[in-house]
Amino acid sequence: MSNYGLVKTVQIDGDFEGFDDEVLFKLMDGTYWIQDQYFYWYHYSYCPRVNILRDNGRFYLQVEGQNQIVPIRQIFDVVESQINGEFKGWEGETVYELTNGQVWQQCTYNYEYTYSYMPEALIYSVGGGYKMKVEGTSADVRRVK
Repeated sequence: MSNYGLVKTVQIDGDFEGFDDEVLFKLMDGTYWIQDQYFYWYHYSYCPRVNILRDNGRFYLQVEGQNQIVPIRQIFDVVESQINGEFKGWEGETVYELTNGQVWQQCTYNYEYTYSYMPEALIYSVGGGYKMKVEGTSADVRRVK
């Protein structure tokens, strides 16, 4: 750890379920960071304190008290809204209207059922496309309107 410089310590806004692939981290200071390299590690915590570290121009995230760290990058073009009505998961070409008036459609196949009424939706850019995260699930999407 001695090679890493501490940039800041802040809390994750909400549930933390570990690291996986392109995990989005919303922090209490209003910033968004995305996991920049695949690494799987499951660890559940609610609003844990995390360290943002820097080494050789790259940023890393570490949950306080844990040894695992992952490379991250800050993202800025995040859409925060709610699904306007029922959310029934993903079926392949699912279309959802948001309360902000935007309409997004699932653009790659992924089937996952979960139900919620007017849940929060986060849409963010990932390497040439967008992901929509709702109720702990996510799918690749494209903007229709």
